[in-house]
Amino acid sequence: MDAVVAGQHARRRIRPPEPLVMAGSPSTPAAFRCPISLEVMRSPVSLPTGATYDRASIQRWLDTGHRTCPATRLPLASTDLVPNLLLRRLIHLHAATLPPSPSPEQVLSQLAAADGEPAAAEKAVRSLAAKIAPEKGKRASVASAVAADLDSAVPALLSFAKGGAGADARVDAVRILATVAHELIPYLTGEEEETEKKKRGGRVRMAVEALAAVLSADAVGEDTKEGLVAALVADDLSQIVTTLIAAGANGVMVLEAILTSPVPDADAKTAIADRSELFPDLVRILKDAASPAAIRCMAAAVQVRGRPARSSMVRAGAVPALALAVAAAPTAVAESALGLLVEAARCSDGKSAIGADAAEVAAAVMGRMIRVGPAGREAAVAVLWLSCCAGGGDRRMREAVASAPEAVGKLLVVMQGDCSPSTSRMAGELLRAVRMEQERKGLAAAYDSRTIHVMPY
Repeated sequence: MDAVVAGQHARRRIRPPEPLVMAGSPSTPAAFRCPISLEVMRSPVSLPTGATYDRASIQRWLDTGHRTCPATRLPLASTDLVPNLLLRRLIHLHAATLPPSPSPEQVLSQLAAADGEPAAAEKAVRSLAAKIAPEKGKRASVASAVAADLDSAVPALLSFAKGGAGADARVDAVRILATVAHELIPYLTGEEEETEKKKRGGRVRMAVEALAAVLSADAVGEDTKEGLVAALVADDLSQIVTTLIAAGANGVMVLEAILTSPVPDADAKTAIADRSELFPDLVRILKDAASPAAIRCMAAAVQVRGRPARSSMVRAGAVPALALAVAAAPTAVAESALGLLVEAARCSDGKSAIGADAAEVAAAVMGRMIRVGPAGREAAVAVLWLSCCAGGGDRRMREAVASAPEAVGKLLVVMQGDCSPSTSRMAGELLRAVRMEQERKGLAAAYDSRTIHVMPY
């Protein structure tokens, strides 16, 4: 009898649960990772649906207006977040079983040793990026480690920033570069001995490329960018501008950031826009590299200086280069080029330059008129109206526009589209000028729209 009772008690005995985290198996359980960020949770909280997330991730989800559970897609009866204290304790116990995190210096050594092994290099970059997260509090130590070996660390990071890895690694590389961007400014103004000039040339290219990557990256905060611009203009601005102009497309990207930033005062921006070599070099870069930044930098300089900058731009030979960009560049770049042609057409020198290249400008603008967005179409009409109609216009441009294929049909498309009243008025005046020019030259009075079918206006 006693044996039977003892057997029943044995069957009823509850086996203690096995530990969730084993010291010999340090891999992170999936339950410890946030379903949104896929990172180990620092402050796990639960929704009424029972799903658990990291507080920062789920709060962002709720702040954007969502009222469903990301994991289950069920509607939320309440947005209250309940701390999951048990899970947080388990995560802390698990962290204690992991080996210590390598220092930034050790990670940089791993990055240098990973040459030719993209996976290992990307892992090192991601590790450094994780350390500069605000909650980690190690931004200064990472910046110090990278700054201690700029000549080798920055090129390795740039290889990722330029597209040598996945999108996440590119973003991480730029964020790391942002921590040391201020350390690169002296490379733009340094004066070395003759024997150091060749080495300095490589350093300057590296520094300009890194600064351009940081200032043009969406992943870098505006505060960081403004601080970097402030440091640039506080140094030897004249020498820095000279270096940036000589550095080509990357240097132009940095110049554009300076000219469009709210940080520099009007005097600093004017000093840049008044540089005699600015527009000739921007035109050269636009022709050689088809650089969108060159167009944006020209636009920023014109915005700063107005009429003097327009004249300088025209004298530098910008009109033919801009016409080529309108004809062949991607849509966003073509729209920017059309905007600059409008600025050129506002001055007498610009009208003369446009008339001198009437065939090329008319063909480019008319060919792109209905293949850009609304802003681009309005800019195209403005260019043609300023050069053909305003102040009597230029006969060469009227002839070129009248000879362009489907000119009347395209103008009618713009007039009957969603354009501003002023654009519609300018298109109407252009249409009359084109028809008069066609009649004067004995061309057909009716228009042939070919594949553009619109009702007569």
